[in-house]
Amino acid sequence: MLGFPVVKKLMQDGYEVDILTRNPDHARNKFGAEYSFIAGDVTDFNSVQTLLKKKNYDGIHINLSAMTYRDIKKIEVEGTSNLVKAATESSIKKITIISGMGVQEKNSWSRFVRLKLDTEKIITSSGIPYTIFNCTHFMESIKRYIRNGKISLMGRPPHVWSWIAAADYAQMVSRAYSIEESNNKIISVMGPEKLTMKQAFQKYIDVVDPSLKITAVSLSMLKIIAYITLNDMLKYVVDLMTYFEKTAEHPKEGTLLDILGTPSTTFEEWLAMEKKSLETK
Repeated sequence: MLGFPVVKKLMQDGYEVDILTRNPDHARNKFGAEYSFIAGDVTDFNSVQTLLKKKNYDGIHINLSAMTYRDIKKIEVEGTSNLVKAATESSIKKITIISGMGVQEKNSWSRFVRLKLDTEKIITSSGIPYTIFNCTHFMESIKRYIRNGKISLMGRPPHVWSWIAAADYAQMVSRAYSIEESNNKIISVMGPEKLTMKQAFQKYIDVVDPSLKITAVSLSMLKIIAYITLNDMLKYVVDLMTYFEKTAEHPKEGTLLDILGTPSTTFEEWLAMEKKSLETK
C-alpha cells in the first residue's frame, strides 16, 4: 500500500532502487518484473550487514509493518535496529522511515505508540542523517476495512483526520533524498481536508461503490472475542482502534514543515482516481 508508491516515485526521479523482501517471487507478482528485488530479512543482522557491505547504497527507506505486538517488536523495532547498525558500517548517507502522527511521549500510554517511539529513537540516535515521516490516515487504508460488501467501522472514532494520498507521501520521501534541509527532521504529513472515519467511508461508498454498507462493530465485543480465541492479531487491531478512538490528530510541535512540499490531493480527487482504476480492471 505504501512501499510501492515510494519505489515508483524514487525510480521516476532517477534513483536506482532495490527492494529488500523475504519473498522476491511474491513481491515480483505484486510489483511487476521491472523492479529489482533482493532476498533478505531485517530480523537477520548478518544478512542485512552482508547486503549493505556488498552494494554501495546511498540511502535506506524503512517501510516495515506487522499485525501483532510480538511481530512489531521483532520486525519493526529489532529490524530497524539491525538496519541502522549495519548502515553505520556501510556507505549509507540517509535514512527515511514512516511513522505515525500520534507517536509522541504524551501518548505513550498506548503500547503501539511506545513501540513506535522505540523505533524512532533508534533512528534519531544513529548518527546518520534521517527524515521521519509522522503520517496521519492514508486514503488507501479505507480498502482494508472492506469485507464481504461491508465497510467495518470499529468503535466510535469521533475525531477528524487530515487524510493523505500515498502518492503525495511518496513524493515527499523522494524529495528528502535531494533536499539537505530535511536532514534530522521529523515531519508531520497531513492532507488538505479533514474528515471523520465515518465521513470518509461514506464518501468512498457514494463515489466508488454504492453497493457497500457501513457496519458498526463494537470494540468491546471484539476485545472479548480476541481474548477468548487468543487471537493476537485481533488484540492488536482492537488496541489500535481504541487508540484512534481516544486520540485526536495533533502534530508534534515543530513538525509542520513544508520543506518537502505538502500533500495536495483532495479526497474527491483520490476517489475519482480510485473509481477509474477499479473500472479499468
